[in-house]
Amino acid sequence: MRDRVGALFLALWPLPLLLGMASADVGVVPPSSAAVPYAPAVAVIDLFGPETRFAHQTAAGRSAVVDADTVRGEGTLRITSDGDGQQVNVRATAMPPIDLRDAHLRLLLRVDHPERLEHLLLYLSSDGFAGYETYRVVGGPEDGRTFVLPDQWLTVTVALGTPLARVGDGVDLARVSDVQLSLVDLGDGPVTAHVDALEAVARPARGVVSLVFDDARDGAYRHARPLLDRHGLRASVAAIVELVGTPGFMSLDELRSLERFAGWDVVAHHVSPLPDEIGFADLDDDAVLDELLGARAWLLAHGFRRGADHLVYPYGGFDARAIELVRSVYASGRTIVRGLGLETLPPADPYRIRALSVTRDDPPEALTAAIDRAAREHAWLVLVFHQLVDGSPDDDTGYRVDDLAAVVAHLAAADVDVLTLPEALTAGR
Repeated sequence: MRDRVGALFLALWPLPLLLGMASADVGVVPPSSAAVPYAPAVAVIDLFGPETRFAHQTAAGRSAVVDADTVRGEGTLRITSDGDGQQVNVRATAMPPIDLRDAHLRLLLRVDHPERLEHLLLYLSSDGFAGYETYRVVGGPEDGRTFVLPDQWLTVTVALGTPLARVGDGVDLARVSDVQLSLVDLGDGPVTAHVDALEAVARPARGVVSLVFDDARDGAYRHARPLLDRHGLRASVAAIVELVGTPGFMSLDELRSLERFAGWDVVAHHVSPLPDEIGFADLDDDAVLDELLGARAWLLAHGFRRGADHLVYPYGGFDARAIELVRSVYASGRTIVRGLGLETLPPADPYRIRALSVTRDDPPEALTAAIDRAAREHAWLVLVFHQLVDGSPDDDTGYRVDDLAAVVAHLAAADVDVLTLPEALTAGR
C-alpha cells in the first residue's frame, strides 16, 4: 500500500499546482510515519483460552470459547443472540481481585451484523453481583454505521467512573472480582460478538479536552478565537482546502494567524467540498487518495506541519477500505460517535477516534457535564463544532456564540488539560 501511495503521490503532484501552490514550496512528502502511542496492558483479565472463567448465564443465546479465528489471545469468546431482543449474559465470578481505580478497560472484538446490534454491555462487581455497575462497550445502529464495521476486528476502550446504571452499592473499583458481558440485538436477527481479549490499561493522570472546529468556518476565527484567547486556551481547525478564502470560511492568512499567534493547530479534512453526507466510504480508491494526499500536501506547502499527520473524516464516516487508505498517509483519523462515551488516551484505535459533534440542540449544560465527566474518568473528550453564530443557528451544526462562551468559561476552570488534537495524540510519545 505504501509503495502504491508513494507512486500515486508522484502521479498526483500537479494537484498542488491546481490548489494554488508552487511545487518549490514543498518536496514530495512520503506518507506519514508519525506514531500514536499504544497503551500497554497493566492487567490481563482474560484471553479466553481453555482456562477462562467466563460461563454462559442465560437461557437466551449461546456462547463458546473457540480456538479458531483468534487475533492475539489464546482463544475467542463467541457470544450469539437469538435475534429476538433478549439479553445474553456471559459471566466470570470470584476472580482474583483487580484494582481498576486508575485504569480503563480495553477489549479486542468483532461484531457480525452490527446493524442489528442494540448494545454490548459490561458489568463490574466486587461482591458476586449483589451490587454492580453497567458500562456500554458498543451499541446502537448508529455506532454500527460509523464505528463498528461488519466482520472487522477493532479495539475499543471503556472509561470507568460514570456507569449507565448502578445497583446496590455499585462496585469497589479497587477490588473488581466479577465481570459480565451482555449482548442484546434489536429483535430483527441474531448478532454475534467475538471477544479476543479483555484487559486493563493505565489511564493518564488527568483528563483531556480537545476542541476541534471542522471545515475552517469563519465563525471559529471571529468568535471562538477571542473567547479562547481570553482564557489562554487553544484548539484545532480542520480545513477543506477548496473552501479556504471563500465566503463563510477562513482565509489562508487567518489560518496562519491562528497557528502562529494563537497556538492553534490546523489539521487535514479533505480537498473538495463533498456533497452532504458523502464521505470516504462513498468514494472509490482513487478519489479518496486524491482527497488524502491533496489535503496533506496543501498543509505542508503552507507551513502547517504540526497537524499534517492527522485527519478528520468528512461527515465522520469511513469503512474498512477507507481506514486502510487513511492509514497509508496519516497517523490518525477522527470520526464522530455520540453514543459510545468518551475516548481515552492513548486512543484504543487512532483511526477510530471518538468525538462528540455539537449541534444547535446541545445545551451548554450537556457539554459542561461531558467536560466534568472527562475530569472524573481521566478520559479524553473531543468536542467538535462547525459554524458559530450570533442568535439562533439556521442549520443543525450551527452553535450560538453565547452558549460557546459558557462552555469555554467552564472548560477554563475544569480539572482537565486542554490540548490540541495533535498534542493529545502525541502526548507521551
